[in-house]
Amino acid sequence: MKIKWLTAFLLLLCIAPKVQAQSEFPKGWIFPLEMGGGMVTSFHGADPDLFVATLAFSPQVTVVPGRLRLGLTGGGAFYNKRIYGTGGGRVSLMLSQGPKVLESTVLNIQLVGEYLFGTKNQRLVGGGFATEIGQMATISAKVHRDYAWNSWWFTGSLGIHCFKKKAPKLPEL
Repeated sequence: MKIKWLTAFLLLLCIAPKVQAQSEFPKGWIFPLEMGGGMVTSFHGADPDLFVATLAFSPQVTVVPGRLRLGLTGGGAFYNKRIYGTGGGRVSLMLSQGPKVLESTVLNIQLVGEYLFGTKNQRLVGGGFATEIGQMATISAKVHRDYAWNSWWFTGSLGIHCFKKKAPKLPEL
């Protein structure tokens, strides 16, 4: 029953009409490469908190221009003295835009959700907030619940957009 209401709510957010043209989340693909760090904890006094380092490549396509992106994410995580692979789905919903400079915004704030599978039976569900700066770089903070290993992942990451589109040529005067 909850999934039905959640789906209806997300559908309403996606089809809400926008009065003005959006320069953020344009049609097409983006290819961010993100590197991050944080900790893995189970919140038990006997278990130590572990450092985690992540590297992820997350191609996404704009489904609703100015509002919603869907994509896949894949990469790896280093914690507990081992390297693990992770991969799964990702959704990004734009919450707000920053100030406009020459008809383009400087940044936007997104709500990011992910469902990831790991190579050692990790099952991570979670998300957080991301800030996209000039459609060139991202800064994010995320929390994931690993319900297979009964732990929490708290991570922050910095990313760059690979394969950036070339800017259109300016008209000559």
